[in-house]
Amino acid sequence: MLHVITSYGMSFLLLLLPLAGFAQGKLPSSGAAAKRALQHREVHRWRKIERPRLSPDGQWVAYLLEPVTEGDAALHLWNASTGETTVFERAAEPQFSADGRYLVFRIKPPLDSLKTLRRRKVSSEDLPRDSLGIYALQGGALQRIPQVHSFALPEKGPGNWLAYQLVPRREAKSTADTASTSASSPKAKKEDLKENGSVLVVRQLDTGREDTLWFALEYRFARRASVLIASCSGKDSALQAGVYLFRPDQSGWMPLLQTAQGKFARLALDEEGRKAAFLADTTGNRGAVPSWTLYYWIEGTPAARAIADARSDFLPQEPERWAISEHAPVLFSRDGHLLYFGIAPPIPQPDTTLLPEEVVQVEVWAWTQPRIYTEMARRLEDDRKRSYPVVCHLDSPAAVWPPPVRQFTVLGTDLPEWQFQEERNAHLALGITEEPYAYRKPWEGDVPRDVYAVNLDDGSRRLLVKEKRCRPALSPQAKYALWWSFPDTAWFCWSAQSGRTVQLSDNRPSAFFDQKSDVPAEPAPYGVATWLAEDEGVILYDRYDLWWFDPNGARPPQRMTRGRETRTVYRYVRLDPEVRAELPQARLLLHLFHECSRDEGYAWLDLKTGALSPWMGGPFRYLRTPLKATKADVLVFSKENYAVFPDLYWVPIIASHPYGRPVERRISEANPQQKEFLWGSIELFRWMAPSGDTLEGLLVKPENFDPKKQYPLIVNFYERLSDGLHQHRAPEYHRSQINYTFYASRGYVVFAPDIPYRIGYPGQSAYDAVVSGVMALLQEGFIDPRRMGLQGHSWGGYQTAYIVSRTPLFACAEAGAPVANMTSAYGGIRWESGLVRQFQYERQQSRIGGSLWEYPLRYWENSPLFFLDRVQTPLLILHNDKDGAVPWSQGIELYTGLRRLGKPVWMLNYNDEPHWPVKLQNRADFQLRMQQFFDHYLLDAPKPAWMAYGVPPLYKGIQQGLELLESGQH
Repeated sequence: MLHVITSYGMSFLLLLLPLAGFAQGKLPSSGAAAKRALQHREVHRWRKIERPRLSPDGQWVAYLLEPVTEGDAALHLWNASTGETTVFERAAEPQFSADGRYLVFRIKPPLDSLKTLRRRKVSSEDLPRDSLGIYALQGGALQRIPQVHSFALPEKGPGNWLAYQLVPRREAKSTADTASTSASSPKAKKEDLKENGSVLVVRQLDTGREDTLWFALEYRFARRASVLIASCSGKDSALQAGVYLFRPDQSGWMPLLQTAQGKFARLALDEEGRKAAFLADTTGNRGAVPSWTLYYWIEGTPAARAIADARSDFLPQEPERWAISEHAPVLFSRDGHLLYFGIAPPIPQPDTTLLPEEVVQVEVWAWTQPRIYTEMARRLEDDRKRSYPVVCHLDSPAAVWPPPVRQFTVLGTDLPEWQFQEERNAHLALGITEEPYAYRKPWEGDVPRDVYAVNLDDGSRRLLVKEKRCRPALSPQAKYALWWSFPDTAWFCWSAQSGRTVQLSDNRPSAFFDQKSDVPAEPAPYGVATWLAEDEGVILYDRYDLWWFDPNGARPPQRMTRGRETRTVYRYVRLDPEVRAELPQARLLLHLFHECSRDEGYAWLDLKTGALSPWMGGPFRYLRTPLKATKADVLVFSKENYAVFPDLYWVPIIASHPYGRPVERRISEANPQQKEFLWGSIELFRWMAPSGDTLEGLLVKPENFDPKKQYPLIVNFYERLSDGLHQHRAPEYHRSQINYTFYASRGYVVFAPDIPYRIGYPGQSAYDAVVSGVMALLQEGFIDPRRMGLQGHSWGGYQTAYIVSRTPLFACAEAGAPVANMTSAYGGIRWESGLVRQFQYERQQSRIGGSLWEYPLRYWENSPLFFLDRVQTPLLILHNDKDGAVPWSQGIELYTGLRRLGKPVWMLNYNDEPHWPVKLQNRADFQLRMQQFFDHYLLDAPKPAWMAYGVPPLYKGIQQGLELLESGQH
């Protein structure tokens, strides 16, 4: 089950052998064999690191090594004291206990065994199920509990308690076969998790004490206490349905509500487990719309009591009586004095007396509707579940009965979006609506909003913003509301105390909007770093630096870093997710990015002294969200570049020398097999564009590159990709793009040029950047001008289609999900959202800058369809029939146009797939076909059968046509 290893090479080798288990062996040494080119069959050997976890004391790191394709993952547990790594086979979802003494995780059945049983048509109910692993970090004892459906640990609760729910049983078993219980055991019977529930066990990890709740449905721990609340279906005479509470200081389960029959939802506990709330429907009306009641319990009282139901006076009455909603979360404020829940209007119900053939099914699209019908259809489920918040004001905790409740405040029945203070302790919230302007979404996309400050005590509101594109948020103490106004390209701040709104920024002396934005819309801001304690200040970003602002606007802003001078971008790293604001004397960890070299690293900023001290950095990409131990000054991060996989590193923060050179300890080696393969290198390439501007792009060269030779070239692009210079690109079956490493390993040069755009001329902008970059490469002498290809997807697919309609420079091209005809695509639907595509052309990525009626010539000039007669480049198209972003008809227009003109063209459609292939087998198939396509035209490789004959419907799913034809075959 587990292995302890000290050799990273050995640890990964174990994962490369049969998936059902481990065996020992050795990888070939670096000198044992010459490096070889990557093949698609090698992809399965690569692993990725997922779910890294750091113990509270910082001495243990857990992470998963998962195959990039499919197979069994392995959980690795690294010990900082010894440097040893313990490996658990087929593990998932690792969690440390709050005191850091235990690691709990799932243990999955072997994937190959599951597949074997599925091929034998074994019922899903009879397949092997997950087990639960409990590993004691001190002593190394592993306990395994079979047939576990789910588990939970209190986030901050003391006492090392664990809750786990067993898989429902199919057949009756004696109570002796189940976990022990302090209550009388009910009669065993067949269980169904959704309807009947299953056994829930609460276990003390140190002593092994267990308490069992039968037929449990939903359960959750308090955040800072080992108190558990659970609902129970009570499908037995010995146990009533209801909601029960477990406390470590009591024996058994305390009933908060017991009923003969009922439904329960939205269980909630306050931070310390001293208050509980939940919804219950005890009417027993099967199939009817539930009638929910809100129950509340406080410590020291014998049971929960109903505090709100369908008859409550605070519910709106018009046009029909509203009800409590099961779709809104029930939750307490951090201090436990406020209880939030939701209400909703009645949902129209169908006439059940009609037969199916008597029901008229018709869509009525009216121009007077505030949203287009397709958008309303995509929002239908959200609209059915839409609720509006209510706040219940609770008195201070008191052991009295009944628990005191002051009042209910309905915050609004006309504001669909809300922003609350993160801890929800404040008596102020923001209500937001875009409904008055929703009819403009088809051509604007992001429409204006009205923003209100709403008093949680009485529901009164004040209009803060009227009809402006903005995204408001409350400060940590809710003393201020902050927003970026897109039309003003400025930050604004409203004071709850004074009621005044001030403009914080005017883009002098620095611009706080995206200076690289080249779309025909107001630019976005660089964002908010953090607030200071007690809302004494807010730290905002410009392109490079952090700036302190007085939220009242009384004092001028202060620049806190000096990145502009060196073109270094500094960004705040929140090390503690619970910190809402930083103390004035705090040391902040900053991530830094050098625009010129693309090097990254970390630095410390001392707020008290203003000192900025580099900590680590270099020609790598550093993780922007490192993990910090909750009870120790220890970080875990990753760094990567083209040649270096993003393995994990452990580093202490030395209190006495916090800015000294850190001692990094590498704790993982996920892919040691990389050294077996030709890998290549990457660099920045700069050239002069026709506009006179210097442009940049990524240039990937094969290993052992010889500038005197000529190499085949594939050009891949989207918008700006050069910031990814230090990104590691492990072999994978990507859904839409070529893998740079894979093609470089096979002898290709890969070029990824950045594209700056001119509004109204996106196609020509792409042409100018790509072709000028390729011509500059040709002047270097190492590119074969007869062997150059293009590849792009979505926006890159459109640009590919445009370029080949303007030049015969390229020997072949692949265009994924391309727009061929902007005039027809303009009025098409993005089916994933239901929105009309007009906004993309007028204000966003397509960059036309106006409507079809304002600029008809621009739409025509930028549409490859009208210039297909000029195409001389063989084209491979990928476009799937369930594409929710670009209408599938666009790929068809491109394919049928080229086919009509007698141009070499192929189209791949992976049935029922979205904007790109998602299923593993389809991604692998697409990457193989794309490689065969490029190899044929750029390496003179034999043509595969699918290129010669296609795959007729008669053979779909049976014969794929991937075999290569012999010389002379067509």
